[in-house]
Amino acid sequence: MNLKLTRTNILMMSVISGTMALIVLGLILGLNGIVPFGNRSLLVGDMGAQYVPFLSFFKHTLATGQLTPFSFSIGVGENVVPLIAYYLLSPFNLITLPFPTSQLPVAITIVFMLKDAFIAATTSFFLAKHFNRLDWLNPVFALAFSLGGFITANFINIMWLDGLICLPLICYGIDCIKANHSSWPLFLWLTLCIMTNYYIGYMIGIFTIIYAIDVMISTHSQLPSGTKWLPANWPFIKSFAFTELCSVLTSLVVLLPTALGMLQTAKIVPSADNNLISVAKPQFGLEFLSQLGIGGQSYVNRLFHAPAIFASTAVVILAFTYFCHPRIPREHKTGAAVTLGILFFSMLIGPINLVWHMMSQPSGSPFRYSFLLSFMLIMIGYEALINQPAGIKTRYKLAIPTLITLLLIIGYGDTKLNHANAYLSLQPNSLHMLLINIILVMIYSAILFSTITNIKRLTVGALIVTELGANFMSTLATEPFASQSKYTAAYHQQRRELAGSTNPQTQLFRIGQQQTALAPAFKEIYYGYNDAQIFNYNGVQEYSSTLPEQMRETLKMLGLYSKNQRRIDFAGNTTISKLLLGVKYNLNQKGQIQPNSSYVGMGFPVSNQFANLKLRSGFIFTNLENILQTISPSSNSYLPKETINQSSRTITHSGTRYSLTVFPKLSGPLYFDTSDASFDYSSIKVNGKRLGNISDPLHKRYIIKLGTYRQGIPMTIQFLSHSQSALKKVNLITLNTQAFSRVVSQLKKHSFMPTYRNNQVSGSVTRTSPNQHWLYTSIPYDSGWTATVNRQPVKVVKVLGDFAAVPITSTTNHVVMRYHIPGLIVGCILSLLGLLLYLSQMIVKHFK
Repeated sequence: MNLKLTRTNILMMSVISGTMALIVLGLILGLNGIVPFGNRSLLVGDMGAQYVPFLSFFKHTLATGQLTPFSFSIGVGENVVPLIAYYLLSPFNLITLPFPTSQLPVAITIVFMLKDAFIAATTSFFLAKHFNRLDWLNPVFALAFSLGGFITANFINIMWLDGLICLPLICYGIDCIKANHSSWPLFLWLTLCIMTNYYIGYMIGIFTIIYAIDVMISTHSQLPSGTKWLPANWPFIKSFAFTELCSVLTSLVVLLPTALGMLQTAKIVPSADNNLISVAKPQFGLEFLSQLGIGGQSYVNRLFHAPAIFASTAVVILAFTYFCHPRIPREHKTGAAVTLGILFFSMLIGPINLVWHMMSQPSGSPFRYSFLLSFMLIMIGYEALINQPAGIKTRYKLAIPTLITLLLIIGYGDTKLNHANAYLSLQPNSLHMLLINIILVMIYSAILFSTITNIKRLTVGALIVTELGANFMSTLATEPFASQSKYTAAYHQQRRELAGSTNPQTQLFRIGQQQTALAPAFKEIYYGYNDAQIFNYNGVQEYSSTLPEQMRETLKMLGLYSKNQRRIDFAGNTTISKLLLGVKYNLNQKGQIQPNSSYVGMGFPVSNQFANLKLRSGFIFTNLENILQTISPSSNSYLPKETINQSSRTITHSGTRYSLTVFPKLSGPLYFDTSDASFDYSSIKVNGKRLGNISDPLHKRYIIKLGTYRQGIPMTIQFLSHSQSALKKVNLITLNTQAFSRVVSQLKKHSFMPTYRNNQVSGSVTRTSPNQHWLYTSIPYDSGWTATVNRQPVKVVKVLGDFAAVPITSTTNHVVMRYHIPGLIVGCILSLLGLLLYLSQMIVKHFK
C-alpha cells in the first residue's frame, strides 16, 4: 500500500523513520546496559581517548567565553581551528552543553542516537522524492542506512555522522537541478556538510560528481531522439558546477585556515610491508564477501577490515535483482553499474583509495567512504522493490539466492582457512552467523520473489529491522565498554586534586602527566593523552589528527615517546625536558599534583649559540647535553655516560635476556636509551623490580628513567632483546644534579613567566649578559604569532626544533606575543564572495 505523495506525508514518513531508528537503537543500547539505560558507556577507542576530551574542551571554552585561537591545553599548544573543524563543528554538539563534564559520556550517547535518527529521516525523505513514491517499507530502507555496516563499524566516530545526514539531501539537491528546479538544496546541504566535517565532506564532494554522472546516464532515455548527450546535459552541468564552486567558496572560512593548519601534520603513506595497505596489492580480498551478511564487524577487527557495506541481506538480494529486472530501464542499470564500479574499485586499488582519504592512509577504520556504496545499494534495492521483484525470470529467482549463498560461504571460508594470515585472523568467521545469513537469504528470496502482499511487506520489514538490530548487537557484544559510575567518581577525584592549578590561570605554565586517574573506568588501556582538555589545564601529551609533525619530532628528539604520527606521550620526560617545556607541576601515579623542582618559567634569555643549535634525530642525550652547554657552558659533562662493570646474557625462546651491573659515577637520576630496534622496553627490571614501561612494540625510541641512585652503590639491570649486540647499542646516563641545579638557579633569576589571555601572551624578562640576544620560549612556533618587544615589532623565529624565540636588546624587555589564525581573513573574504556569487545568480534567475 502506498501513500499519496504530499509534503505532509513525506514529512510524516521522515519523522516515522527517525522515530523508528531512535526506538530500535534505544532497545539495542538498553539491552546492552549502555547509558542512559545502564552503567556502561560508549567510551571505547577514540570515543574515550579523543571525543570526550575534545567536547570537554568545547564546554570549557564556551562556558568561560575564552575561545582562544591558540590553545595550550591541546598538546604543548596549537592552532585550535583544525581540531574544531574536524571534531567539533557539528550543531549536535550543543546538546552536550547542559551536561556536567563528568556526564559527557551520557550526552555523547544521546548525540549518537539523535544523529542516527536524522540519518534515517533524511534517507527516507530522499527515497520518497527520488522515486516520487511513498511506500510503507520506506522507513525500513532508511533504517538500513542509519544502522548499516558503516555505523556499526564506526559508531564511535560520531563526528563523521553529520555527513551521512547531509548525503541524501545533497543527492536530492542534484536531482532538483536535473529536473530544472532550484539549486539551493545542493548549495545549502553541501556547504553545511563541508563545514560540519570537512573530511567526510570532501569524500561526499567527490561522490557528488559521480552521482551527477549517474543521473545524466540514467536520464539519457528521456532525451529526444537524435539529441547529443553532452549538449542536452550542458545546462545541468553548468548549474551543477557553479553551485558546487559557490558551495566550496562559501566553506573557505573553515576550509582555508583548516588546510593551512593541517599542512603542519604528518601525512601517513602506505607501507609496503603491510598487506592491508600496500599499494602493490588489492586493498582487500575475498573476506569482503563476509560484509554482505551480519556478523562482519567486531571490536577485534575495528582497525583492519574490508569495506563495511552491510545493509541487510534483503538489500543485497534486491541489488542483484535490480540488474535482472525487465521493468528497470537499461540507462538506470548503466548509471548504477558505473557508480558502484567506481566506488568498489576505488576501495580496491590503493592509490585511488588514498585519494579519497586526502592522500593520507587512515590509522585504523579503513575505507571511510564505504557508506557511499551502501547508500547506492539501498537506493537501487529500493527501486527493485517498488518495481516488484517477482517480475524477474525464474532462472534469476534461483540464481540470485544461490550466488549470494555461495559468496557468503566463500567469504567465510577465506577467513577460516587463512587464519595464519595476521590480518585475516582478526576477521569474524562464525559458522553460526554464516548459517543465519544463508537462512535469511532463503527466507527473503522466497518472500520477495513471490507476489508481495501487505503481510509479506510487514514480514520483510520486520526481518530487516531484526537483522540490522542483530548485526549491531553482535558488534556491541565484543566492545570493552567503560563504567560510567567509575568515570564520574574518578573525574571528581582528579578535579579536586587539580583545584587551583587549572585554567583560567593568569600565569602560563604546564602540568606534566604520565599517569591518569581515569584509567580504572576503562576496560581497555587508557593513557589519558587528552586529559588536559577534560580537566582544563595546559599539558604536554596529545592524541589527535591535528598534531603538528615538526613539534612531534622536536619532542621526540628531547626524549619523549611517540607511538605514531597522531600521538605524543609524556613518557620519556626528564628534568631537562621539563625545564625546557615550562612544566611547573607533575601528576603522580595517584593523580596527586606535585611541584617540579626544575621549573623556571616558560622561557629564558639565550645566546646566539642556543638559537642556532640544531637537534639531531636519534641522538637524544647529545641533544640534551648540547642544550645545557649552550645555556651554561661547563668543562664537565651534564650527562656523563655510565660504564657497565659486569654483564651476562642467556638465550631463551623469547630472545636474549641480558643482565648487567653498574656502579653509578654520580648520585642522581639514571636514564636509559637504546638504538636496538628489537629491544623490549616492557621487560626492563632494575634490582629485580619490573619498571612497567610502555611496551613499545613499534620500537619508537624514547628515554627510560631507571630511578635515582647513589654514587658507587651497585645496581642490576635486566632486559630482553633479539639482538646479539644489544649492549653496544645501550646508553646509560646519569644526570649531574649539582651542575644542573646551578643552571636552574641561574635561570630562575631572569626567567620568562608570562600571562595568557584571549590571543595574547605577555610578560617581562631581564638580560643578565650582553651575549643573551634572544628570548627562548616554550611556546610552539607558528606563522600566526606576531610579537613586540618594548612596543617595537620584532620577528618571531623558530629555535630548538619547533619552539618560538624573539630578539631582545634591552636590559628589561616587555614581550607581547599575539596569535592570529593564518588564513582566516582571506577565508572570510572568499566565503563572502562565494555566497554573493550564488545569491546573485539566484536573483538573476528569479527576474529572468
